[in-house]
Amino acid sequence: MDNDIQGYKCLCCGSPLVWNAEGQIWKCTSCDNTYNYETLMAAAQSEQAAAQQTDQINWNEYQVSDMINNMVSYTCPSCGGEIVVDGTVAASRCPYCDNVAIMQPQVTGMIRPDYIIPFRMTKEDAKAALRKFYEGKKLLPDRFSEENHMDEITGIYVPFWLFDCDASANLTFDATTVTRWRDSAYDNTKIDHYLLQRGGTLSFRKVPVDGSTRMEDSFMDAIEPYDYSGLVPFDQAYLSGFVANKPDVDVKNSLPRATDRVINSTVAAFSATAGGYASVTPKSRSVQTYQSSIKYAMLPVWLLTTRYMDKVYTFAMNGQTGKLVGTLPVDEGKYKRQMYKIAGIVAGIAIVLTALIGGVFK
Repeated sequence: MDNDIQGYKCLCCGSPLVWNAEGQIWKCTSCDNTYNYETLMAAAQSEQAAAQQTDQINWNEYQVSDMINNMVSYTCPSCGGEIVVDGTVAASRCPYCDNVAIMQPQVTGMIRPDYIIPFRMTKEDAKAALRKFYEGKKLLPDRFSEENHMDEITGIYVPFWLFDCDASANLTFDATTVTRWRDSAYDNTKIDHYLLQRGGTLSFRKVPVDGSTRMEDSFMDAIEPYDYSGLVPFDQAYLSGFVANKPDVDVKNSLPRATDRVINSTVAAFSATAGGYASVTPKSRSVQTYQSSIKYAMLPVWLLTTRYMDKVYTFAMNGQTGKLVGTLPVDEGKYKRQMYKIAGIVAGIAIVLTALIGGVFK
């Protein structure tokens, strides 16, 4: 006859639990924590659920809109970047790799966006933000603070897929409280573990995923959020004077990023409901979405790309809110001079200290 033996472990220290007949509870053989039947079964179910997550993100089929006419596509011969502008814009420099040569345009079609957020920040606003960003950066190469360099900043409409969905979720968390006290012999710490269960439905509207491989995802995430109250129905007139990048990442290939954002936001939202604990750690989750829709929007970005010492440095600013992110190079010559200066100061202090100490012991 086969025997199925189920072993249970303490949620606090991991030691075996044994049945305590006197208290009609399970008791830890190591730390003496106790558990009733409901807590023990919930913990077992949580462990089983944690072993097999049941996220089901089902996005509805996206129906592409009609096509835009009279759009001009440029292809950079250096990096292969593809940008789209209306007939009034003449591109002279690639905003992705800073290459000055642009191939002759070829007229192509493009999926018509559903929405657009027009630029609210001007080029002068973007230049002012860059000047402030450069302030105090003593090791910054001189060319970065030159006015003619800042004039190269380009206004780009970046394609974004906006995902809507309602998420139904059930999650469990391992929460802890910490109690510390001191007796005559020891400093003591007690950690109590609690199994928390959370469930409910969240609505997500316009979860953004940029649809261009030429735009660094981390940069696009960093300049969020956009104020969606500024969304207006797309009109080609808004593109006048700006560059527009057509999507080269379709909806299907954008789904993993949208899914991750929905799941991470769901876990974060339910974690935030568990206040008063020293720590809250997700153990298991089941997230399902339904009634989804996907829209295509063009969102404004001011972009400056500069090549320095064979590396490309990019600055991106939200063209609606002015939020700016970027990376800066270090001028090696300035760095060495600064190090020599610091070394000289340190050597001078050492000489003075040596003289003072010598005078004391004479």
